[in-house]
Amino acid sequence: MKSTTRLSSAASRTEPPVISEFMQTALANPGLISLAAGFVDQQSLPHEATARIASEILADPIEGRRALQYGTTIGDVGLRRQIVGLLERNERVESGTFEAILPRVVVTTGSAQLLYLVAEALLDPGDIVLVEAPTYFVFLGVIETRGARAIGIEIDEGGMKLDALEATLADLEAKGELDRVKLIYTVTEHSNPSGISLAEDRRGPLVDLARRWSRNQRIFILEDAAYRGLNFEGDEPTSVWRHDPEGETVIYARTFSKTYSPGMKLGFGVLPADLVTPVVSLKGNHDFGTTNLTQQILARVLADGTYDRHLQNLIGMYRRKRDTILEALEDQFGAFDGSVRWTKPKGGMFVWFAAPEGVDLGVKGPVVSRCLEEGVLYIPGSFAFPDEPGPVPANFARICFGVPSEAELVEGVRRLAAALAECLDPVA
Repeated sequence: MKSTTRLSSAASRTEPPVISEFMQTALANPGLISLAAGFVDQQSLPHEATARIASEILADPIEGRRALQYGTTIGDVGLRRQIVGLLERNERVESGTFEAILPRVVVTTGSAQLLYLVAEALLDPGDIVLVEAPTYFVFLGVIETRGARAIGIEIDEGGMKLDALEATLADLEAKGELDRVKLIYTVTEHSNPSGISLAEDRRGPLVDLARRWSRNQRIFILEDAAYRGLNFEGDEPTSVWRHDPEGETVIYARTFSKTYSPGMKLGFGVLPADLVTPVVSLKGNHDFGTTNLTQQILARVLADGTYDRHLQNLIGMYRRKRDTILEALEDQFGAFDGSVRWTKPKGGMFVWFAAPEGVDLGVKGPVVSRCLEEGVLYIPGSFAFPDEPGPVPANFARICFGVPSEAELVEGVRRLAAALAECLDPVA
């Protein structure tokens, strides 16, 4: 008799990533225009510059062997120094200002690994994470794996509403659950999925709020700045992390996947001092250190100006795409008398789309299947809401303008409008 496999509780409560089925659908239908995948534009990937730098490293016997050897778990010190310099440029401060944070900079295998490591270091079953609603749905899966609870906080055009956050904390305190709150999670720049950035005048007060409510234990802010740098209009505001000069409250997460190359799988975090050792220890159990060769390549990419030049090209390309999809949405949905709405992002890759209340854009709703018949795909917005406080709205969708060409964006929105119009008026 075949024995039964007994999975761990973490594996048992972890559902397959919600994006997987949609990616399989896109791959199985080559004529489909995918507004779903949060991938970067294929033509933007910097293969020539990366090949040149990789060749330079491997052509040098000493540097080549060093790059092909194991590295350190916390990350290559040369790359970490370049990251510190990047942060100084991003925050518009003098060189050397952030020198003291170097021991707290950890290189990870993409920012997804950092999010997981932070959750692994802090969350036990029953703990609570307060998240924007909507939020990055991949992190909801991480919270689920840890057996923790995600509670959504309402957003507006300025991101997470601090009055709603404070009201939730007060409610949890009244229920005797405040000590279970470990994290406040916010995607601060050009959010995935909403495209909204946290308003500048909420950033410092958010840090103050977290400190004020850290009554018996510290409540950390996990600032996910995956899209920082992909800004189309003016300067981005000072990060939330900069409003925590003591380095005790904010965990700062970044990635190079969107601003350089997802295939290199490199991200980093700036951690409060008392989280460095636990996070690095857990990372050692994961992989004994992020791939050394890609770290050496990226260190040179940052040092010789390749990164900055590439980012400027990306900004121009994604700005054009953003403008194209917003114009297409206006052309196709402008006649819906305001019953269909969407965000107008100032950067990033995402538009948050709202159909009239009562219209189901979810997996089991009529619009998804009708869109597949029309040849277009989006991500249902319901994936981006935690179950609490509920109910989860079904009339939202995430639209990504990263992969399709400008012509495909126009056609994809036309197909979306045709599908939605038929579902709103099936007799027509």
